[in-house]
Amino acid sequence: MRDSSSLAKGTGLARLAGGALFVLLAACTTTPAVTVVRTSPGDKPEEIKGDHVKLKRGAQEPFAGARPGFYAVRSTEDWEHAWPVGTAPPMPPTLDTSKQMVFLAVAETQAITHVKVERVLETATFLYAWVRETKVGEYCTNKSPERAFDAVVAARADKPVKVFVEEDHGESCGEPPVAGIECRLTHQQAWTNKLTAQPGDAVECALTATARGKFELVDKLLSMAELPPGSTSKLAFKKSSERAEMEVDVYGTYTITAEAADEAGRRGKAAATIDVKPPKTKDVLVQLVWAGFDRADMADTFPRVNLRVAEEGPKGQRCSAEIPIPGLCDVKTRGAYTYMRIPEGDRRLPVSIQFLDERFEKGPGPCVHVWYDGVRTGETCDRAHRDADEIWRVGVLDTTTGKLIQDGAPPSTPAEAPAPAAPAPKKK
Repeated sequence: MRDSSSLAKGTGLARLAGGALFVLLAACTTTPAVTVVRTSPGDKPEEIKGDHVKLKRGAQEPFAGARPGFYAVRSTEDWEHAWPVGTAPPMPPTLDTSKQMVFLAVAETQAITHVKVERVLETATFLYAWVRETKVGEYCTNKSPERAFDAVVAARADKPVKVFVEEDHGESCGEPPVAGIECRLTHQQAWTNKLTAQPGDAVECALTATARGKFELVDKLLSMAELPPGSTSKLAFKKSSERAEMEVDVYGTYTITAEAADEAGRRGKAAATIDVKPPKTKDVLVQLVWAGFDRADMADTFPRVNLRVAEEGPKGQRCSAEIPIPGLCDVKTRGAYTYMRIPEGDRRLPVSIQFLDERFEKGPGPCVHVWYDGVRTGETCDRAHRDADEIWRVGVLDTTTGKLIQDGAPPSTPAEAPAPAAPAPKKK
């Protein structure tokens, strides 16, 4: 199948969407017509007998940036029309348009990676030019910021031009690389891309990658894609970027990604998820986490605090990591995080946090999350400035429902993404 277009004489400019750019450069202001014929694979070429025109392919830089389409230019005005308005560069000084003309072909899209003016024949009445466009191969990428083009110089001939455009497909680059990732608890043998863990568990993840095309792998990397609100978990790499460990610190879902790239910039990605879920129990779980920090902050720079729960009344006992009271609470601490389990019962227990260091208003601040029967039933954060030894009275915990009563005020919710903040210095 063929399609053709013919442009009238006058401007000397032939521009065809989806095609290439064809330029005849000469000194006069009126040029003969240009006809463009696109041939499909399998078309029988038109038989033309004529004299071969000698072509010279010189420096290509002066022709970069011309507009796509097909042009025949035989004047300075036509040269300027070959570029976007007002952007035409000076005509190359080595061109003598009284004796020479230039054939220039510029690809329409980035999908065409190579353009070549292959040959030109001259008959008594016409110039016939053959241009070959090569499309990007299967699974290949074109990194060039410019459209492909080709420019050749020939002796000037003031005759109509007929351009045959033939299309090729580049060689396949093969499929892009494949990346894989699996994780495990460090004390277990089985690897999986969907892992279940508990706060404080150490997790190890490993990346695998395979090159499937003709390009070698040049980059392999594990990275933390998503963290639950309040988490400060970070990947610690073991000898290379393909194996890392982390400690999960809060309830929620962690997503670790594996990425592999080859020499052509093609990438393969995979992900593993680590679900840290509270157990379904009638015991109440209280977790002290943090908000208002930057991902780069280290948890050991946060203000020191003490999570406490007390029995009501002047003689009620108070339980914390410093003073554990069996039957009232079981407390574990890991760095800046505290995990408290309150046995099942029917009680109203005041919850508070004692600041051991000063907490700046815009620095990292503590949050209290409450879980009951596998569901988070309460959360609140402190955003106020606190002096050392000051007490934040969080609220009263109803152990039959896991609800946190805050003197009639609804609990505040920590931001989904921690806001950047300078770490608060420890009080000496």
